[in-house]
This record gives sequence, C-alpha cells and structure tokens, in this order.
Amino acid sequence: MAQKQKKNKKWVPRLILVVLFVAVAIVVYFVCNGYFKGKNKNPELSDNSWVEDKNNGKKSNESKEGEKPKVVQYDGDDPNTLDELSGVVTYAGVVEDKLMIRINIDQYLEVGECALSLTRNGENIYSSSTGIISNVTTATCEGFDVPAAGLGQGNIEIEINITSNGKSGLIRSEVSI
Repeated sequence: MAQKQKKNKKWVPRLILVVLFVAVAIVVYFVCNGYFKGKNKNPELSDNSWVEDKNNGKKSNESKEGEKPKVVQYDGDDPNTLDELSGVVTYAGVVEDKLMIRINIDQYLEVGECALSLTRNGENIYSSSTGIISNVTTATCEGFDVPAAGLGQGNIEIEINITSNGKSGLIRSEVSI
C-alpha cells in the first residue's frame, strides 16, 4: 500500500498575514492622503506663504513686499477696539487668612486703575484700589489680598471698576467665606 504524501501548508497562514498587512497599509495610505489633502484650503491659514527666492533658492516666510504675515483673529471682535473694558475674576478664595482676588482684563492696557468694592447685602464692607499690569496681549490688576478676619462669614459680592485711557468697565463676581 502506497503511503500518501502530506503536503506542507505552513505557507498559507503566512501568505494570508502578508496580504492582510498590505491591505491595511493601502487603506491607511488612502485614508491619510484623503484626510490631509483637503486641509489648508484657506490661503491665509496655510503654510503656503513660504516664498522661494529664485536668485539664491532659499525660502522665507515673508511676502514679496517684505511684510510680515497677517495675524488672523479667530474668536470674535478684537476686544481692544471696544468702548468698554471687560475682564473676569480668575481667582477668589481665602489663603492663609487673606481673601485673594485675581483679575484678568481682556484688553491690552499699559496704565490704569482697578478699584475693588466688597459688599454683603448691599452694604460696603471693604474698598481698595491697585494699578494695572500689562501682559503680552491682555492686562491684569496687581491683585488684592484682603485680611479675611474683618470680612465675616458668608457670601460676598465682588465689584472691580477698571479705568484706563478714558475707558472703564465693571467686573462682578461672588465669593463665599
């Protein structure tokens, strides 16, 4: 009786693995190429502002007239052009027996004053003022460190009146001690 010779089929799983790997690579290529191909359709926002100098072959990010690229404002109107100053209380809390109040002003200001008024039930319990410090694109009040012992317990309304260069604004918040 003749013996039946068995065929070695170890190559079949390897072939399937290679085919799957190639298929996944092709899919990834087409997905990435299609996804990134449609990006940067706005010429102001694209990196296509690089201009090649034909004389020396170098690239620069300057326009042909030598001007810097224009900065695009994304979130609404420029707060520096508003008639009223605005901002927010970024921190209000008691630290080591002091009520610390920190403010960020939306506009860029070089000089000015921040006048703090703390009230409870419509009655003024503390007032103080401080100067304005300019940051890169905004400004901040120098900060207020109020002794917490004289304020009592409960909710306190915070009002900061900001004045600078003929403009003013009012920031309101609340803190619980």
